[in-house]
Amino acid sequence: MSPAPSASDPVRTTILPAWAAPAAWTVALAGLAVGLGIWVPRLVDQAAARPLPAPVRVVLRELPPWLPADERTAIERTVLRAIAESPFDRDGLVRAREAVATCGWMPEVTQVHRRDVDEVVVEGTWAVPIALVCDAEGEHLIDTRGRRLPRTYPAGKGPRLVRIWGVTMPRPAEFGARWEGAEVDAALRMAALVAERPWRHQVTRIDMSGFASSGTVSLVTDGGCAIAWGRSPGDESAAEVPAMQKLAALQLAFDRTGRIDGGSREAMDLRGDFTLAR
Repeated sequence: MSPAPSASDPVRTTILPAWAAPAAWTVALAGLAVGLGIWVPRLVDQAAARPLPAPVRVVLRELPPWLPADERTAIERTVLRAIAESPFDRDGLVRAREAVATCGWMPEVTQVHRRDVDEVVVEGTWAVPIALVCDAEGEHLIDTRGRRLPRTYPAGKGPRLVRIWGVTMPRPAEFGARWEGAEVDAALRMAALVAERPWRHQVTRIDMSGFASSGTVSLVTDGGCAIAWGRSPGDESAAEVPAMQKLAALQLAFDRTGRIDGGSREAMDLRGDFTLAR
């Protein structure tokens, strides 16, 4: 055995050759390259094997049952287009909210927000269709506030809603815009007055053709009877009876004959104390 070195022995130092350090780095880099060559393809394969995120689902809160399926789909696509460029930031949601507000079906869009990464929720107030304004171009659906909704039908092909005839002001160019002038507002007051009556389905038309000259409104029944109502509800003149008295006269005829027009009358006048019929 060799004797243990004493404290007085000189310390021996091993000097590596100059090529040793570069060679070590070369070996390390080669090992790293081999590792990357093995693991990167595996990671790529794993990423490719993962299922893609589910497509974004648009939820329209309190969706009314009467909304046509194609209109619902159009709103959903509008939202998806708006968020496509920036699906995870606020700008996309703001654009979606603005786009939905112009569709015509939601007069007030309170918010558009993400409930999850694959779900966008639209909240707001839906329009309530109430009547059709008829002109030479067809029958235009409007809501309770006189706004034009995104639906126009050929004459006689619209849903079973009361028709408004004789409006002189042109229809709004944009969906969601209110009809100008006082005619449609007066017709809507008339429609709201009879909306809850058991005989409402017998009133097929509100005729506004005399409104521009005399401020008067007429009703037309499904039997073809023209009923002179007078001035619109809430705007009666001193010379005519109140709206409730006119409604009572129609109700009395309905109770007696099952028809507000008596079944065979061509015309009625409700403006005076006595109902005139022929």
